[in-house]
Amino acid sequence: MQTNKLNGVALYLRSSKDRSDVSIDAQRRELTADAKQRGLVVSDEFADAVEHGRDEHRPGFQRLHAAMCSRGRAWNTILMLDTSRLARNMWTSAFFERDASRHGVQIIYKSIPDDDPVMSVLLKAVMRGFDVYHSLISKKKGLAGMAENVRQGFRAGGRAPRGYKLVSIATGSVREGMPVTKTKLEPNDDAAKVTEYLRLRAEGMGRGTLIRRLELPWVETSLNGMEWNALTYAGHTVWNVHNENGPDGYTGGTKRRDRSEWVIQRDTHTALISDAVAEAVLAQLATANRNSPRKRLSSHLLSGLLKTPDGTPWRANRTATAEFYRVAVASRTRNMPSKRVDSAVVETVSKDLLSTAFVRAALKSTRERLVCTHADEIRQAQSDIAALEAKASKYLEMATELENPSPVYRKIDEVERERGKLLRRIVEWEKEDEAAQALANITEAQVRTMLSHLAEEMRLYDPADLKDFLTTILDRVELDPEEASLRLCYRIPLRSGNKLASPGGFEPPYSP
Repeated sequence: MQTNKLNGVALYLRSSKDRSDVSIDAQRRELTADAKQRGLVVSDEFADAVEHGRDEHRPGFQRLHAAMCSRGRAWNTILMLDTSRLARNMWTSAFFERDASRHGVQIIYKSIPDDDPVMSVLLKAVMRGFDVYHSLISKKKGLAGMAENVRQGFRAGGRAPRGYKLVSIATGSVREGMPVTKTKLEPNDDAAKVTEYLRLRAEGMGRGTLIRRLELPWVETSLNGMEWNALTYAGHTVWNVHNENGPDGYTGGTKRRDRSEWVIQRDTHTALISDAVAEAVLAQLATANRNSPRKRLSSHLLSGLLKTPDGTPWRANRTATAEFYRVAVASRTRNMPSKRVDSAVVETVSKDLLSTAFVRAALKSTRERLVCTHADEIRQAQSDIAALEAKASKYLEMATELENPSPVYRKIDEVERERGKLLRRIVEWEKEDEAAQALANITEAQVRTMLSHLAEEMRLYDPADLKDFLTTILDRVELDPEEASLRLCYRIPLRSGNKLASPGGFEPPYSP
């Protein structure tokens, strides 16, 4: 088949936690077969392995966007597995889809049937009915800004680690009349002691011995944190090491994320130790943690979701021979095999997605949230944007007549920021109105078809994306330690004050 823009297609593949690219390969096979069925020829491919959908700075995603906006591309269609491959952020998805439309590019999601036009927006509309998206969006910008600081070699925040001091660097920008600065690390008077301590720790000497030998004025517990900072002492800026700490403990049941999730920018400041010393220190810490019988794991699928009926969280743990969830009940400790519980929940979710109760509740909840039109708000915002543009033009004229136009340029920046906010609001309102219009005549049969595709595609999710998906649709999972029974509580409300719960339930084998 001859390839041209009309039948050329670009594939976009993404996995969150998959350095071996198993999920990438699975997606490629699925999408290549789907493209062939549609009469499309794969002419380009963009992929992001070990990249989260909330990060819009993914290399493959950025290359895809650049190619999409280029006139020289050999395709007019982008094919991906589902909407979560593109982004797990409403703003990123909305702006990407708008850019695609402007450049004449069609986006096809394999998991959404495209034989009915309304199905192209149904999945997004249903997912907007899940409250968890609000919390994910609210913190996204702050985290992205911190990550970008790290990529540029600056500190993401916090105090300088022992052995270093913070030095302010001017960025050249001005905010509210003050120069904007960022910080980097430089060695201080403790640097030599830190270097000697870490070098000897890498050789296997004990902390207590080194405290006495080097006459260190530091407590042993603080030295553990210093060792975990070994890559920082090797001259690299490291961020995204720690999990979030909430009322139920650390997300995933462990303080630190898997190393594959750390953001590392190499050679950003003066090193106190070599990479070899740093890796030796981290290897000792990893060995010590593996030998700890009560090490809590981040790999447990239901960490943070699994609770007893009275709300007590089950903790992720393991022994030398088993992985399990544990909870203290009265004077006893109950254990449940984590793989059995995880598998049972995934199997039940895939079945529940097709249940009549879930289909009806999803449709009802989404329609209730998207019944209004934002035509008036959009018109007002467009009017406000026109006024802001006129104001910016006046400021530009004024700047040309001033010897020092810097204050006026700051005013123009303020106007542009306000205009940007209004543009983002318009995009959000247009998307909600589009979804509301599509849902006006949607049927339960169409919702069931969409959910059946979603349940089928769950098998291709890598662990991190599957965990994100379960957190999106589940409010909690109740595991009764006495009855050994599970109850899944979804985020979709059936009526005021109530949540949709798994209608059938099940009882996995119990292990005390």
